[in-house]
Amino acid sequence: MDKPIPASIEKIPLPVPAKLQKEVNQISKYFKNTKSVNGSNQSKKSYVQASKQTSNTSEVIKIKNTLPALSAQKIDQIHKIINSNTDSKPHIQMTTKGPSRKQIIIPMSSDNIDKFIKNSLLYVTNINWSLRNSKSKVLVDFICLDLTSVMVVTNKVAVQSDLYVIENYVKKINDIDSINVKVSQLSQSKSYLKIIDIPYFPHNKSNEHLLSSNVESIIKQNKIFNNVILASKL
Repeated sequence: MDKPIPASIEKIPLPVPAKLQKEVNQISKYFKNTKSVNGSNQSKKSYVQASKQTSNTSEVIKIKNTLPALSAQKIDQIHKIINSNTDSKPHIQMTTKGPSRKQIIIPMSSDNIDKFIKNSLLYVTNINWSLRNSKSKVLVDFICLDLTSVMVVTNKVAVQSDLYVIENYVKKINDIDSINVKVSQLSQSKSYLKIIDIPYFPHNKSNEHLLSSNVESIIKQNKIFNNVILASKL
């Protein structure tokens, strides 16, 4: 008997199940939105991002040309160190400590300063009483002394009327010589003045040397220094 010829059965592909809307949204989040520009897909970049990337690349190239022996990892570290402090604001370290605006400076003679220190606590109480009577919001916290002045430290920045009340009280103290008490004022900007090319012995035929008081008297004769008050002795 002849062998039976098996019949050929064509395989029909199974239909692909349609994705639910939820599945489509879950898959689409893994793809970035791209835009076709001249037939090529490119991600959107702003001008700032593009220029920043170009500047970073040029900086890396400069570091590589300057230090060719360094590895790529070292160059990247140097680049990060250079750009780490670009946004930080500069901080100026002052070499001198000046008084704050809450300090009222009352220049006076050394004799007045010695007398003033003996009853400074009593003067704080009396000055605050005078300020309250004048309906001022400023109060004196404490009083400190300097070589050339008395500093009245207040809780707030005083105004001109407060300065007048404090100065008026100081000049009325019995032990204080009011003639040697100068006008009270708030602290101002402090500058460093260096005077050079002045002979230490002003007189050729004398051994009398130059004193700080002589220089101070000469400075005060100049109109430039009319509104300048010495913060310390020369």
